[in-house]
Amino acid sequence: MREVVVTEHEAGLRLDRLVRKLLPGTPLGAIFRLLRSGGIRVDDRKAKGDLRLVAGMRLQLRVADADFAPAPVARRNSAAARPRAAFAEQAPVVVHADADLLALDKPAGLAVHGGSGVAGSVVDWLAHAGHGVRTATWRPAPAHRLDRGTAGLLLVGLTPAAQRALTGAFRDGRVAKTYHAVVAGRPPRDRGVVDASLRALADPAADGPKVVVDPAGEAARTEYEVVASRGGRTLVRLRPVQGRQHQLRAHLAHLGCPIVGDRRYGGPATPGGGFLLHCTELTLPHPATGAPTTLRLPLPPAFRLE
Repeated sequence: MREVVVTEHEAGLRLDRLVRKLLPGTPLGAIFRLLRSGGIRVDDRKAKGDLRLVAGMRLQLRVADADFAPAPVARRNSAAARPRAAFAEQAPVVVHADADLLALDKPAGLAVHGGSGVAGSVVDWLAHAGHGVRTATWRPAPAHRLDRGTAGLLLVGLTPAAQRALTGAFRDGRVAKTYHAVVAGRPPRDRGVVDASLRALADPAADGPKVVVDPAGEAARTEYEVVASRGGRTLVRLRPVQGRQHQLRAHLAHLGCPIVGDRRYGGPATPGGGFLLHCTELTLPHPATGAPTTLRLPLPPAFRLE
């Protein structure tokens, strides 16, 4: 038998909804049969699925260990199963932490989420880091994405409410994002806007673009400004109005100035691999207070044109 204590973060949920999170592979009909038979109990008593939970209640579940999933966890064969030292050479750096919000400086080359062929990820790192609230059904997780090759600011909600607020702010366009990139060549103007819809390719080549400029695609607008230029390369400041997949990479390639190192979109190779795109500033309503909050990172040395 498994026992779960309801925390303040699950308080107010219906019993059947919480159980569905705890038993994600179990059909709803089987959950209701367990409730009727007493296989799921609250404070040692049978309970109905519509019971509203209160912090401190104890759930007893008579289920097999294989069915019980107390929270989203990293895969067993991932870096999360290895010691923290596995991230010694490529780990995010904490640049801000309070009770609700964690801001990380993610290095280029580290994936945000795990997947096929990915040895480690930010999600795996968070499994070891010990930041934030951890309940029977929830763990801190990134509130948005950065491409694996992109470095810079990545935000994590440290409570369920903070995570909902952060993901909502990104979804609703209430986060102002600033990136810097080093590109090959120079844009046609020192300041301008790329207003070009993007369409995701259904079957992209393994080493080719994943999105293309297409009037039938989704609206995408990027503001850019030249910061410095030298030796056939240009440092540009970028402000994406939307947040489409590969938006900045595709828009810069569309300008004829692909990001240095971004081979997928025609950029020249770099000696160490990776590409020179960095999220340097985010301005957003704080997920707990709503107060305007700005987080900034300095540019790495590789972005300095000398």
